[in-house]
Amino acid sequence: MKKFWFAGLAIFTFLACEKDDICDGGDSETPNVIINMYNNNDSDVLKPAVKICLIAEGFQDTLVFKNTSKIEIPLEITKTETTWKLVLFEPNPTKVGDTIYKSDVLRFTYNKPESIYVSKACGYKVTFNGFNASKQANTTNDAWIQNIFTLTNEITNENNAHIQLFY
Repeated sequence: MKKFWFAGLAIFTFLACEKDDICDGGDSETPNVIINMYNNNDSDVLKPAVKICLIAEGFQDTLVFKNTSKIEIPLEITKTETTWKLVLFEPNPTKVGDTIYKSDVLRFTYNKPESIYVSKACGYKVTFNGFNASKQANTTNDAWIQNIFTLTNEITNENNAHIQLFY
């Protein structure tokens, strides 16, 4: 009898779930900015970086990407701009075991972020309109980004790159 009662309770629990009680992620999440990095000498060729560290202005946490030509950067959802310092680590070609550090600052501006209700399980996601990316002037000799192009002015998903970066 206890087995039937337990089985009935389990079946009732599963039948009580609605389709939107499970959030599958993907397009239901706030998108990051997708940056593809290209070889400055051959603009059609993606160029992977050995290591890149990203530090958001006003924060101490660091995002680290290794051996990739694609990076994903979150934007602040309570402001209309986000500034990231990108530090490139490269092996020194003349001295084995030594590393060269180069840094640049990217500034992302956008209109007031728009919250969109997705579902009961997922809640809200934020999209960014009027998006623009710019490289701040670097007065030191450690700059590494040669050029940057914004491909779209809307950040609504992570299906395609939003920025092309050449170094």
